[in-house]
Amino acid sequence: MLPRATALAGRRHRLILSLLLALLAAPLAQALEWQVEVTPVGELYPALHWSARAGGGDGLVAVVVNGARAGTELRARLTTPGLRAPAVAVATATGGEVILRPRLVWDASALREVDTVRRQRLQVTLDAGDQVLQRQLEVRLHPLDEAAYYIRDGAVRVDLSWAFAAYVDPLDPAIDLLLADADRLAAGRAGDSDGAPPAQRRLRGAWAALAARGVRYDATDPALARGPAVWSQRVRSASQVLRERRANCIDGSVLVASLLERMGLRAQIVLVPGHAFVGYQVPGGTTMVHLETTLLGAVDFDAALRAGRQRWRRAAPRLDGHHAPDYALIDVGTARSYGIIPLGAALRDAEADAVPGTGGADVASCATGSPAAQGSQRCETRSSHSRP
Repeated sequence: MLPRATALAGRRHRLILSLLLALLAAPLAQALEWQVEVTPVGELYPALHWSARAGGGDGLVAVVVNGARAGTELRARLTTPGLRAPAVAVATATGGEVILRPRLVWDASALREVDTVRRQRLQVTLDAGDQVLQRQLEVRLHPLDEAAYYIRDGAVRVDLSWAFAAYVDPLDPAIDLLLADADRLAAGRAGDSDGAPPAQRRLRGAWAALAARGVRYDATDPALARGPAVWSQRVRSASQVLRERRANCIDGSVLVASLLERMGLRAQIVLVPGHAFVGYQVPGGTTMVHLETTLLGAVDFDAALRAGRQRWRRAAPRLDGHHAPDYALIDVGTARSYGIIPLGAALRDAEADAVPGTGGADVASCATGSPAAQGSQRCETRSSHSRP
């Protein structure tokens, strides 16, 4: 009996030793850690997500995973009110940090109903091999007409001023109306030629058409946030400007830039402290001229050009990329080449896609340079600067 008892005792000792070794080794195994990053912290700006045309996510919402064993399949799934479908991103762990950036596809009709900041829950599910992990965050959903153009997070600075190019919409129905008005005005003065290029005369006519429609400068401050973490402004669409017959500095600059892009002219929006104005390349030349849009309805086109020239001279020395967010120069054509599409076109396209049997054609607009755009009767002659 003694040898058998000794054998049993030996097995017990080995079992205890194995358990102890497992307990000691457990802390040495790297635990899976993950977090959800929303930039700016806790804030969702659908206009930023929508206007950046890219195959993957834009990085403003990311799931960061550490400690997953190499070869582990990772899948992040995000849901929150206003999304057209859950946002999903997949990746295979490599043993180091993995960042998943789900692409948020919003429901255009639902977001059009959001006219103020709304608090809601962001539900995140992470599948990591055979583990299913979940997390909830409280976020704030911002309206589509709020443009976040600068973010500061500790030592990190993110210049998002290109977002204003997303509000430049050459296919907004209001642009059709204004150009039709301009053409009628030009026809009424057929014999009155000042030697200016046709595009310049047409732009002058559109300026007069805006005044004739009763559009005036709105001195209300469009700023919604001026730091310390986020800088943002509200921006009216061209149709909204015509409907309300008022435009502040950024509204007027976006509207005129939409006209310019529609006519195939290089357009710029210039931001200075508390103000914005627009610039464009003279038709047939390389010179940039600038227009003071706050004078809309108050002075003629040439006087607005003179005021714009003075504004530019004061602002130019600080438009070097080192004085954001107070100073910024947004070249619309360059923004398009980086994949920034007109927000209005993206919305119209999304709403068309939601209706069976209709294809979204507006994103294939003058601004995108697609083959569909080139065949559109609504697109004017385009210059190469605005093609991606």
